[in-house]
Amino acid sequence: MNAETNQIKGKKVLIIDDDQFSVLLTELKLKQFTKRENIKSVSSVNDAVDYLGEVMKKRPAVVPELILLETSMNDNDGWGFISFFEEIKKSTDHPMQLVILTSSQFFSDFRRSQNHPSVTGFLMKPMKVEMLNKLLNSSSNARNINGEVLINSFVV
Repeated sequence: MNAETNQIKGKKVLIIDDDQFSVLLTELKLKQFTKRENIKSVSSVNDAVDYLGEVMKKRPAVVPELILLETSMNDNDGWGFISFFEEIKKSTDHPMQLVILTSSQFFSDFRRSQNHPSVTGFLMKPMKVEMLNKLLNSSSNARNINGEVLINSFVV
């Protein structure tokens, strides 16, 4: 197991996605590195907001350290979650990273994600663990790495 793999190991992860098949695939990949009880999935932005509000107030030990967000959901509010996330980040010391994990193949969505400094990275589905690790390992150089990861998620 290399150093990059350790970026996911044991993390608490929240998946926000309304495509249950994609959630299942992502959970299967994450379970290689973290316990099932560390993975929570919700199918809407409203459910994510409710969940985060609850755990931040009542159960801080289960606050997710990594959030995987699908921006292309049926309620089309995935992008709206980012504003909520940015407000949470201002009001807490909990270390949380937000990565967009999307089925969208529009380069404009990638560019849009670059306008949000709270977004750690942008990945295409299906999630490639090595690409996620590369993003999480490169927080200081995330913008450059993010472009490389995006290209690799199309090519690899």
